[in-house]
Order: sequence, then structure tokens, then C-alpha cells
Amino acid sequence: MLPKIKNLLNKLALTRETFWNIHEEVGEFLNLLIISQKYKTVLEIGTSNGYSGIWLAEALSQVAKTSKTKSPHLYTIESNLKKRFPLATENFKKAGLSKYITQILGHAPEVIPKTPHKFNLAFFDATKYEHILYWNAVKHRINKGGTIIVDNITSHKEALKNFTKEVQKDKSFTTITLPLGTGLLIAVKN
Repeated sequence: MLPKIKNLLNKLALTRETFWNIHEEVGEFLNLLIISQKYKTVLEIGTSNGYSGIWLAEALSQVAKTSKTKSPHLYTIESNLKKRFPLATENFKKAGLSKYITQILGHAPEVIPKTPHKFNLAFFDATKYEHILYWNAVKHRINKGGTIIVDNITSHKEALKNFTKEVQKDKSFTTITLPLGTGLLIAVKN
């Protein structure tokens, strides 16, 4: 990771409480997963100030160095136009990762991009009561062997109880929970 990206991530980590950013260990996990699996298409629901998106896009930039096909890309959705969306735009530029990122403004269940049709990874870190809507919109668009990762599965256990039940009964995915950050639900498509 380039020093300028690491420095920016360190600075943004200080805004965790204000912008509900993921923990650094979760960022490292997502980054390593993308690089090790050579994922090329990633969907993030909940951009906030761009902290997690920088972790995701940095990994995609590493995959791009060895990719002979389509350039890896992050599609990230944010609904807050006044503060979070422009702040993320600025942070992506500072990181030098904008070419790997398409920012989408809007309500996630309605603005998930039609193209690409399939994703290798989807990361949910947005409005908890809408997670079932995200799941239903995305689960059929995950490639076999691809992954859906949900943040806050432990810290918001009660709010995500119905969502967790829905995911666990879906036999096309194998799920586990990891005790990283505020808890991650990992659902891998069979």
C-alpha cells in the first residue's frame, strides 16, 4: 500500500465515530480477501466518507496490476448528498483511486447498477433495517464463489435478527460470522 493511501486511512480512522467507519482490521480483511481471490467487481452499499471504499479500491488497484482482462472496479452507493457523498469523492481523489471507483448517489435498493450484471463481492454497511432489501437485490447477482459481507452483525444483532435468519435459510450460500470489528457476516455463494 502506498504511504499516501496509508496516511489517509490513518487520518480517516479518527473519524470512525462521526462517519460510522469500519474498524481497521475489517478494512485489512476486505483488502486481503479481494487481492487473494482476485475479485474484479465489488459493490459497496454505504460509502459514507469513503474510508471502507479506499480499502476496497486499493485492493482492486493491486488486482489490476496482474489482470489481463477487464479492469477491476468498485461501485459504491451513498444516499447522503450534502456531506458524505462529496466527502467520499474528495477522499477517493486524495487516495489516487478514483479511476477504480464509480460513486452512485441514491437509495441502494433502487440504484444498484444494472451493469455489471454480476459481482464478486458485495459489502453491506448501511441502513440496517433495509438489509433484507439489499440481500434480495444482490444475492442473485453474486458470482459462484463470490461473497456478501455484512458489517455490524454483532453490534446490531437485534436489528439484524430477521435479516440473519433470512440469509441463513438461503441454501445457495454458506455463512459464518467473524468476530472482526463490530462483527462480520460472511456469505459465500455455493
